Amino acid sequence: MALIKPIHLYQLLLAAVVALPVFLIDRPDTPAPESTVFPPLTHSEMPAVYHWKTTFSIDSADHQFLLTHGIRRIYLRMFDVDDVAGEAIPIATTDIRNYHYSWEVDYEQLNSDSVYFVPTIYITLDALKLAKGCEADLAEKIVERVKNMCSYHDDDLTHIEALQLDCDWTSSTRESFFALCSATSKAIASKGLPWQLSSTIRLHQLRQSPPPVDYGVLMVYNTGSFSDPDASNSIINLADVEPYLKFLPSYPLHLDVAYPTYSWQLLFRNRQFIGLLEGVDTNDRERFAPAGANSFRALSDVPFRNIIIRRGDIIRCESSRFSEIAPIKALIEKRLDGRPHSNILYHLDTKNLSTFTPNEIDSLLSVASAR
Repeated sequence: MALIKPIHLYQLLLAAVVALPVFLIDRPDTPAPESTVFPPLTHSEMPAVYHWKTTFSIDSADHQFLLTHGIRRIYLRMFDVDDVAGEAIPIATTDIRNYHYSWEVDYEQLNSDSVYFVPTIYITLDALKLAKGCEADLAEKIVERVKNMCSYHDDDLTHIEALQLDCDWTSSTRESFFALCSATSKAIASKGLPWQLSSTIRLHQLRQSPPPVDYGVLMVYNTGSFSDPDASNSIINLADVEPYLKFLPSYPLHLDVAYPTYSWQLLFRNRQFIGLLEGVDTNDRERFAPAGANSFRALSDVPFRNIIIRRGDIIRCESSRFSEIAPIKALIEKRLDGRPHSNILYHLDTKNLSTFTPNEIDSLLSVASAR
């Protein structure tokens, strides 16, 4: 990945071209086609993983990883909704490639009929603000677009059980996001879809009342400020997480929990965050010198892909280490105190997952028994 402008983690994806039409929130609604009414699904606990790329194509290594660790639910990023030239439109839509693995046959060994999918939509704060007052219109178009994508790829996306909305809402945008959630639930029901509605829950959102959804996923990653030049690890850090855990025991919404398994490199110039990098060889001592526990200073101008890393720039290498995740997971399990929940890995990427042992992966996915 070349240099990326300093934007939200979820926007660090290249836009993909798809055949489905772009929607605008002020476009007149079209009548929904008649659909079959299915019985509602209930949320069950099972190991899960996020897939957060612009291409969904399960290769043999991914497939074996899912089977080895009994992962039966995939939160599949479908597209983002952002404010583009004053319109809320989908960007970076995932290109779903055919893989046609026989989930039904392979998953017999897991006592499951298949793998379950949860299409996930990231909504930027700019798009949410733009949609204020017309959340129902936006909800209708999100649900219709996801339904069309799932129908088009029905050979690959078997067992759609829920739709997830992902948004970093705050107290000032809470009303609009909650209205969007309510409208999304109504749109799902009006189309006769057997989907539940889920929402991501960030740590800071635990202090507020939960959104009107069936269940949430607590994001225990990207816990710090990646633009802070003095942070040691913005992906996950006990000091960033612990202050919010006191809200867990009384939080009135079913929560599953997602833990990080990714890594990245952050570029700083004159203590200002410039963007994210991937693949820079910071062990090259002719070009980089240690500048901290996980930071390196460029000794000269370094061409890298389509950018120049300038002399004096700092690259901070951050990763998700089991030794840092495990004590945080133990605290969360203690606060949940036996409440049913699933644990989730963020995200399905063979390179990053290979830094964990199979036992460590199983430990992250395991759930403490009720006392």
